[in-house]
Amino acid sequence: MKIFIVITIISLICFPTVGLTEDKASGSQIFSKLPETPDDPILEYGHVYPFWGATCTEYTYSVVYKDKEGRSPEYMRIYFNGDWIDMEKENSEDNDYKNGVKYIYQYVPKTTESNFYFFEASNSKGKVRESIIDSPDNGPVLFTSSLKNNEIVVLEQKTGKFLWRFSTDEEWVSKVVISRNNKYLAAKTSKHIYLFKINEKEPLWKFTLNANIMIGDDVDGGIDISADGKKIVAMIGSGLYLFSNTSEKPLWQHDLDSSTYGVSISQDGSTIAVAIAASENEEKSNLLILFDEKGNELWSYQSSGNFHSADLSWDGSVIAAATGCPDRRAYIFLRESKEPFLRSDMLTRDSPVHASAISDDGKIAVFGAESDAGAIHLLNQETQNFLWKFSTPKNRSVRSLAITPNGQYIGAGTFGGDAYIFSQESNTPLQHYKVQERLGATDISDNGSLLAVGGSNNNLYLFSKENTNPLWQVLLNEYINTIDISSDNKYVAAGTGASIYFFESDEFNPPQAQKCEQIIKPPSEKEMENNDTMFDEVDDFGMKDRKEIKKLPLIEILIIGIGVLLVIVLIIFWRKKNENNKKT
Repeated sequence: MKIFIVITIISLICFPTVGLTEDKASGSQIFSKLPETPDDPILEYGHVYPFWGATCTEYTYSVVYKDKEGRSPEYMRIYFNGDWIDMEKENSEDNDYKNGVKYIYQYVPKTTESNFYFFEASNSKGKVRESIIDSPDNGPVLFTSSLKNNEIVVLEQKTGKFLWRFSTDEEWVSKVVISRNNKYLAAKTSKHIYLFKINEKEPLWKFTLNANIMIGDDVDGGIDISADGKKIVAMIGSGLYLFSNTSEKPLWQHDLDSSTYGVSISQDGSTIAVAIAASENEEKSNLLILFDEKGNELWSYQSSGNFHSADLSWDGSVIAAATGCPDRRAYIFLRESKEPFLRSDMLTRDSPVHASAISDDGKIAVFGAESDAGAIHLLNQETQNFLWKFSTPKNRSVRSLAITPNGQYIGAGTFGGDAYIFSQESNTPLQHYKVQERLGATDISDNGSLLAVGGSNNNLYLFSKENTNPLWQVLLNEYINTIDISSDNKYVAAGTGASIYFFESDEFNPPQAQKCEQIIKPPSEKEMENNDTMFDEVDDFGMKDRKEIKKLPLIEILIIGIGVLLVIVLIIFWRKKNENNKKT
């Protein structure tokens, strides 16, 4: 049975798990892989529930232990923040080791510090680990904010004054993007797709996915818009949709049966790329998929790691893409072939390549990664050579990255509060800006003169290439997750949500311990599943085979039931008639 783990946009450790993003946090230890033997037990479905939330909440780490011979575990334990802790059965009377027994460990965090874990079991003859490749998993992701005041905003570039603010309440805004003709703004939230006129607060239309989606359920999904604003591509839930700017009714849709890190549409609207995030054990996983404007799949390419990003040249003829663990590479594809035109060496030691961006002509591409081997890598696509690389202070990762349409300038931001503008010619920054917060969103103006960044303290900054002091600084309601500067430099759009990499150490706001006078008890995992109408099968371990189903009204159920009974009666009558004919 295919198992679906609830998807979250929160990035975890460098471990490709269904629906979970991956990252390598500083301070986590490298573990050697265990040799496999025929006598090994099996560990499945290792995860933490809830995946994200507040401190002083009871979180449950769980895993299912199986043994093909039905042998009980010699030990079943969790490696948690450097300590080995024995786990307990969820049901003390469950001894069916052949079919699987669920083990749990419960923990109440008092700070927002990271929690690293993996599971290990032995049956005395073999042992196995879960939630680990070469680094422990990380979770839950903990927040101090309520995250219930999210918004999409558009500001005047010259003054920093709000043109309009649109509340999305508890829904996180994963991306905002302005069309190159500066007329439209497309945005994706947890449950909706919006299209606005750039100067109007009320959306032209909104699309609501008719499914029960929890906040934080998707990795990113993403959204993009063609230069003329006439085509909008979006990924929400497990569906890929293409819209026109005239209607919220999709022109076409595909169920990709997976989650994505993002989508990209060529500026001429001819080509769509989808970066798939999923388990490497799934058939449809770790894919880069290319579609034409009519929804026909042109090709797909499978990597050993999640595709973190994809970006298209103006006409879609060249694609830049990047992968996570264990692949950790930069890719260049040409539209005509699924075979990589360039597949780089591994760019990092043990961490994902997070971002990719490409110039309109497809000649220059840039990639953002962890910095032990260079955080920013600039590539000449035609020569297939990296022009330069740049390592950030304290080896901070580059989470946000942008390139001008002509490929001349690159903008980048780090979680160390560093922001940069580079030219194509040199890895020496043209300008280096420093702010006191982690930066998770960046955009550079099309002419390279402006850089907008935002981060963990909810501040949106606009910098000029000529000066290190911000032109203006504006406070939004929540963490700034996405930014886009209009091509004419008139507007800056932004959206708020949860930080994609919130678990990393925060030197600007060190975690403070709380007393936890009251422990928050979340609904049990099974209760959450039973309330979810999208699921039609729940097994004994709280995992589900997720399928979208339509609830039928009672009258339709009665009609179908009567129809089935009539069919059965007719079949019985027909059989008896045949038997009587044979007797005569």
